[in-house]
Amino acid sequence: MAAPGKETDTLTPNYPIGSVDKALRLLCVIAEERALRVTDASRRIGVARSTAHRLLEMLQLHGFAQQDPLTRAYVPGPRLLDLGAAALNNLDIRAIARPVMEELVAEVQESAHLVILSGADMLIIDAVESSRALRVGSRVGVRVPGYAAAGGRAVLAELPEDRVLSMFPCEELDVITPDTLTSRAQLIQALAEVRERGFAVCIGEVEPDVATVAATIPNGDRITPAAITVSVPRFRFSEDDLTRLGRATMQAARRCAAVI
Repeated sequence: MAAPGKETDTLTPNYPIGSVDKALRLLCVIAEERALRVTDASRRIGVARSTAHRLLEMLQLHGFAQQDPLTRAYVPGPRLLDLGAAALNNLDIRAIARPVMEELVAEVQESAHLVILSGADMLIIDAVESSRALRVGSRVGVRVPGYAAAGGRAVLAELPEDRVLSMFPCEELDVITPDTLTSRAQLIQALAEVRERGFAVCIGEVEPDVATVAATIPNGDRITPAAITVSVPRFRFSEDDLTRLGRATMQAARRCAAVI
């Protein structure tokens, strides 16, 4: 029973934990602001600068935040983005994209995947396989480096260059196959080509025997950045396929955006 004259707040737990409350409030601020300095964090949640710094360091330790090496501000970490990906089950971009992907696969007769940005990687969250005997199979649940994947480059091309640089702080990039680009300079050039062409192309950079085209789903920041990809066995892929597959994938991505 509530004490006389005191109104009960049904949204507040009976035994609140102050440190947890501050950490969760800070997590929400990071998600909203996308870049947060220690001084701003202390002001936003009403704590001392030293306390804000400790909370941010703890969030970074567990992957919910990461510090931008250029600006020293804290930005969303991969674990926070993973939670956002899990929340997509409620938004369900997969339910939106699935029928569009099925139409795309029927049109081009190759496999399609739906990918979302997760940290500096792309996370594959859905797939529609081609019915052809030789095809690229489902990769649902697989992570691939954003710089090497067509879906990753399609999404990265939509981001400010300084954010891309902060996501890949080293000039050298890990080599996955002999065809993978190996430097940030090459990545920046590749993203410029994506913007000019309208879709991304990666041939043998993640898997040697696979060629992929991808187009980002325009979303106006309403959902986690996502893209649709079409993957083709490399032996069947030719330069003549680029325009056909690229345009079909771009149209599919736009159809998804129209109903988000």
